[in-house]
Amino acid sequence: MKRIIRSEEKVERDTKMWNREQRTPSEDSRGKRLLQRSVALVLISLALFLQLGVKGSAAVKDPRPDYVILVNKALNCVTIYIPDGKEAYAPVKSMVCSVGREGHGTPEGQFKTSNYYDWRLMKDGTYGRYAVRFNKHILFHSVPYYAQSPDQLEWDQYNLLGEAASLGCVRLSVADAKWIYDNCKVGTQVLVYSNDKVAGPLGKPDAIRIDPNSPNRGWDPTDIDANNPWRVQ
Repeated sequence: MKRIIRSEEKVERDTKMWNREQRTPSEDSRGKRLLQRSVALVLISLALFLQLGVKGSAAVKDPRPDYVILVNKALNCVTIYIPDGKEAYAPVKSMVCSVGREGHGTPEGQFKTSNYYDWRLMKDGTYGRYAVRFNKHILFHSVPYYAQSPDQLEWDQYNLLGEAASLGCVRLSVADAKWIYDNCKVGTQVLVYSNDKVAGPLGKPDAIRIDPNSPNRGWDPTDIDANNPWRVQ
């Protein structure tokens, strides 16, 4: 995906060109000046909105990169993009996920991240870790846990990563959910779409499967918790 955001200088240049094209000898000069100012303010405001999103003024701008998150719900794949310095975005990371299952579809469209939670109670009584809201009740979060404890993972749901399995949210491994939680600031652009031919430019990572008979099955293998038994194997 390419998202081109014009600078204020370009906006002003385009505004002047537009104004020159609109001039007619019969126009009142004062009216022309008011029209020019109005158009310029609208275009500059739009450019600033696209640049700042919901982040507020430049004085409090979050220094983290302006990542963009694309969710391909058809193939359960998330791709992270970063500005490439050429008024476009380049893919930097892909993640396997689980979007909403039948009857609980994840809505398509363009959104922005808002609220962030270490743990978040889900509507079915389970808990998600590193939850990031981006569309009302729809969040990025880990595969659910039975309780707010890292050894209480729903391992059978973990083994569904890569398939549509959630109640509408976008489920991820703990490592991937934490990456978004840590690196994507409030106001990060999110695009949910469907393409059943191509997962994304970086492809779809293989999902980890947990052995149902493993004594470690209550832990996410990607969790960096020092007590995670998968880390010492």
